Amino acid sequence: MPRTPARKNLPLEDLVRLLPLPLHPLEGPHATELALPDSIVCFYHHSASDMNRPADGRALHHRYVLILALETSVTVCVDDQALRLNEGEGLLVLPFQFHNYIQPAKEKITWLFVTFEMVDGRSLESLRFRTFALSPVIRQLVRDLVLAYMAPNDTDLTIIVFALLLARIKQADPLRRRLHQPPVATELIKQVNQLAQREGGMPNAKEIASSLGISESHLWARFRASCGVNLGRHLRWLRLEKARGLLQLSNSRVSEIAELCGFNSIFSFSRTFRAGYGISPLTYRKGGRLQRKK
Repeated sequence: MPRTPARKNLPLEDLVRLLPLPLHPLEGPHATELALPDSIVCFYHHSASDMNRPADGRALHHRYVLILALETSVTVCVDDQALRLNEGEGLLVLPFQFHNYIQPAKEKITWLFVTFEMVDGRSLESLRFRTFALSPVIRQLVRDLVLAYMAPNDTDLTIIVFALLLARIKQADPLRRRLHQPPVATELIKQVNQLAQREGGMPNAKEIASSLGISESHLWARFRASCGVNLGRHLRWLRLEKARGLLQLSNSRVSEIAELCGFNSIFSFSRTFRAGYGISPLTYRKGGRLQRKK
């Protein structure tokens, strides 16, 4: 049955009367393959200056980040684009997209963040760089999500409500894109990010510099000047976040993941992973909780 604005506003009793008579009352359409979100975390920020953490670089990780601007407008820089997210709007940041926040309308904000993972996230690709309005239907689902998330022992309900919320967001009309020029040179970050995520092993700084047609020393200097973060630290965190995603979403052995992510040995990988997250790779794979160190 097609959905129309008039039907959306009807009382339930009137809407029910419009249901068509089923041809087969005891047999309906079968469900298609459905990818559900997992490992959902809800939190909020009330201060604009607190959103850019860690302060030593733009955020990058393997999780999805749903951003809902409930109060106050802020520009979200995602990769090489800057999107103004006004009050009452939302945006989904996909895994391994750089993102940070600039130009808040005021310091006091109320922004809800929902981070999550999906084994198969192809259905969410259409939301890349796509802002959407928090319609009454979406706002109600967000409210239901927060209530389910705060309720004890309601993990399944949280997942189901959030899956429904994502489905409604995919149906929402995209807002007219409001692009702004980011105040920092993000093209170099984007190039390094793309090279680091190519198929095969993780390249080192020398290999990246060669691909960009510049000297390694020039790459280090340009990266620090334009991005405000040390290239070595940035590449190390890229390797760790790629490894963290593979530990959760693949069946590869820890030694294979270490090699794929550019570590010389499993011992080096385990030491670096523990230094970054406060936990061993194997313990993390078995469900251990991270303790990221600043």
